[in-house]
Amino acid sequence: MAATARHENELKKRALEEVAKATDPLEKIRWQCLSRGAAGIRDLGRVFRNFDDSGDQQLDMKEFTKGVRDIGLKLGREQVEAVFRKIDRDNSGTINFDEFLVKVRGNTLNKKRAALVERAFAKLDKNQNGTIEVDDLRGLYDVSQSEEFRSGQKSEDELLTEFLEKFDSPDNKDGTVTKEEFFSYYAGISASVDNDAYFDLMMRRAWKLDETSPKRRAPPTGTGESLLLPSEGGGYQQPGRTDHRMRGVRGIKPRTRATGHLMTTPLPLS
Repeated sequence: MAATARHENELKKRALEEVAKATDPLEKIRWQCLSRGAAGIRDLGRVFRNFDDSGDQQLDMKEFTKGVRDIGLKLGREQVEAVFRKIDRDNSGTINFDEFLVKVRGNTLNKKRAALVERAFAKLDKNQNGTIEVDDLRGLYDVSQSEEFRSGQKSEDELLTEFLEKFDSPDNKDGTVTKEEFFSYYAGISASVDNDAYFDLMMRRAWKLDETSPKRRAPPTGTGESLLLPSEGGGYQQPGRTDHRMRGVRGIKPRTRATGHLMTTPLPLS
C-alpha cells in the first residue's frame, strides 16, 4: 500500500477513535465527517444537502436529528439539541449552511494556518474576483511536465481544469473555486498535520508565498516536487516525484498526526 493510502487510512482510523472518546457532541460530528478522510471537511456541502430533506437550504431540528443519525452517530436527544443550539448562532430555530460550515469545520485551521491559506488564495485569485478559475492558473501551474501533456493526450486547458477540480466541492463542480471551498480543502489537510511549522513550510513552498518575481523556474531534474491532492476516492495522489531533500529542513521532521509518516512536499508550481 502506498504511503499516501496508509496516511489516509490511518486518518480515518484515528477519526473514529476520536469520535468514540470525544465528549463534546459537536466534536463527535466533526470527527465523524473526518472519518471519510481529509476530504470530509471539503465535502461538508454534500453533508448539509443530505441533512436538508426539504431542500430549503435550512435545517430544522427534525432534519438535523435525522441527519446526525444518518451519518452514523448515536447521540441522545439532549446532546442533539445542545449542539443544534450551538450551531444556530442567530437563534432562528434553523441552521443555514454558513452556520453549519463554521461550527463543524471548527478550528482545524488556527489563525496562523488560516492566514497562510488566505495568502495562497489571494495569489491564485489574480483578477481579484473572489474565485479561482482556469485563467488564474495560467503561468502559476506548469503542465509541461505532465506525461499526458507531452504525449498530446490532454491539452493545457484540460489539465488545468482537472487540477482546479481537486479543490472544487464534489457536489458543485462549476469550474470555479470559492474561498470557502479552498479553505475547506486545506482545513481537511490541516486536520492531519500536527506541526504548525511544517504546515507553514508546506504552504510557502507549495505556492511560493515568499516569491515576488512572477517568473517560475522548473525544478532541477530529479526533484519532481509535487502537490498533495485528493483523489476521487477520498484519498491522496501525488503527481510527479518527491523532493526528499525536504526532510529535516530547519530541523522540522514533518509527520502527520495520523501515522507519523513523513509527508511529501506539496509543490504544484514549477
